[in-house]
Amino acid sequence: MIRRILYLLLSTVILGGLGSAIAFYAFDFKPKMLAEVILGAPVPPETVSAEAARTDTWQPQISGIGTLTAFQGIDITPQVGGIVTEVNFVSGEDVPKGKLLVKLDAQTEEADMRSILAELANTDMDLIRREALAAKGVVARTELDSLKTRKRVLEATLDRRRAEIAQKFIYAPWDGRVGLKDIALGSYLAPGQKIVWLQKIDPVYVDFTVPETDYGRIALGQKVTAIFNAYPGESFTGRIATTDARVSDTSRMITVRAEIANPDKKLVPGMYASVLIDAGATEQVITVPQTAVTFSLYGDNVFVVNTVKATDKDGKEIEERVIERRFVKTGPVREGRVAIESGLKPGDQVVTAGQNKIDQGSKVVIDNSIALKLRDTNTIQ
Repeated sequence: MIRRILYLLLSTVILGGLGSAIAFYAFDFKPKMLAEVILGAPVPPETVSAEAARTDTWQPQISGIGTLTAFQGIDITPQVGGIVTEVNFVSGEDVPKGKLLVKLDAQTEEADMRSILAELANTDMDLIRREALAAKGVVARTELDSLKTRKRVLEATLDRRRAEIAQKFIYAPWDGRVGLKDIALGSYLAPGQKIVWLQKIDPVYVDFTVPETDYGRIALGQKVTAIFNAYPGESFTGRIATTDARVSDTSRMITVRAEIANPDKKLVPGMYASVLIDAGATEQVITVPQTAVTFSLYGDNVFVVNTVKATDKDGKEIEERVIERRFVKTGPVREGRVAIESGLKPGDQVVTAGQNKIDQGSKVVIDNSIALKLRDTNTIQ
């Protein structure tokens, strides 16, 4: 009996030890061994695209955002009130100088003028008779002077009525394009009420602002290039016409006005414009694709691909491409490329795609078939 108990206890101890050994191997020794093997294995290089920094010749430019305004623009309004009897234009029409746009009812003034003309004719006849009698001494000279004064009053009143009638005919003061009409036949126009907007848009002005620091680089006659969201891929050139007389004391910006030829009338006032001014002589700059630069609050940086010597597992010398994160000072962005003011030299290979897979010290292989396509950078934001 005692021997059986001893056998049972010994079996329990042996089985317990065997189970503990199996558990230790499965849950402790084996995972650690696998982790050491995995961590000790060489990390495969990541695939990226890369391009060498290059030297380009750029024209220094000043950028600004502005709005188109008409070369001349007014609201056509009447000086006097009246009922509209004629409307001789359609919305959006180009009208020549002197074209009759609107006629107001002038029947009352015309009737007054006929009455004055009749009175004036009668006064002329009476004056002729009185002058003959005055020559014979029959009529006093004061009566003759009174008739002459009456004639001058009638002539002045006639001139006034003619001016009032002329104000009933509203003409285009210069060549231009009318907007949307706000009147109809039979409607009453009050003095100063808007009839239609008339604007001269060839040439057209673009008013834009630049920082105070750039004011010294601006001169009359400088070339200006403007782009508009309405015409993607197309640019319009002009010249600086003038600048404002003062810098804003709140924004420290100054308004610049450029003149752009607009023979096709494609540009209309109110359009939003992105403007570039050619300022100064051309200069040499180091540039990289815009996709190569990571912009951040802590500094802009690029990933540079360096070629280093290394030894493989067989002891043979090989070359590897290793990533270096390098902070750079960036300049203007133009046509998908960024000017680098410091931090790079021509020929440095920079990563242009695949940055999300790498970091400082990463090993890479270059495959430019995965390079990102250049996006359109001309759209105004």
